[in-house]
Amino acid sequence: MEILITAVIISLLSLSGVAFFGKTGHLVGTHRFIVPFAIGAFLGITFFELIPETLEASHFYGSVAIVAGFLLFYLLSNILHTYHHHHDDGGHDDHCAATKVSAMMLLWGDAIHNVTDGIVIASSFFINPAVGIATAIGIALHEIPQEIAEYGVLLQAGYSPKKALFLNFLSAFGVVVGAGLSLIFIGFLGEYMWVLTGVAAGNLLYIASSDLLPGVHKESHINGSFIPSFIATLAGVILIAGLISYTHTL
Repeated sequence: MEILITAVIISLLSLSGVAFFGKTGHLVGTHRFIVPFAIGAFLGITFFELIPETLEASHFYGSVAIVAGFLLFYLLSNILHTYHHHHDDGGHDDHCAATKVSAMMLLWGDAIHNVTDGIVIASSFFINPAVGIATAIGIALHEIPQEIAEYGVLLQAGYSPKKALFLNFLSAFGVVVGAGLSLIFIGFLGEYMWVLTGVAAGNLLYIASSDLLPGVHKESHINGSFIPSFIATLAGVILIAGLISYTHTL
């Protein structure tokens, strides 16, 4: 139950972010502190928990699951144009919102993205509830500015504020769908949980290295903020490493 509750909260956070920051999608410090910290958290969760757990359960096939998770999300990202999600500190490029078709493609891509986020959250909770909470926080940190920007895209595409908010929530609800599917999978095929943890590891590794890091890297060169961003990333890694180490001693 705590998995589904967490997934629902993540979905609702996107709406609360829009309500708090308004239409502009502007969230100060996104690429300097928030996203870099999320990258560090994802790297810590991937390398200190998900990958070791997966390989312990099945060394060879666990490796296959990790690589498959990475490649699968890479494929989905390109097919559904989720590279529209650059997590810019101010919104998306204007051409992304030129038509409702592109806006709907953006929503579908983000819905798939959110389903995989739900799988990651559920997999982390199954391994360790504390790691599950840390994973959910990391996902929320990078989802909130993204969802705010997408809300702005929908507005620019001609949707009313209410409909844009509703469509954005439907997309965000993919987190709950992914978590629910994971619960069903574990209920019937619990001995193959390493498949989920492997896919989750590959997914987080892709998100951190290919989806989030380029935007941070670009921003650090423009504003000369590499050191603060690097420290934020390191803080995320250290915090997760400490949390995992502590929970393993309980």
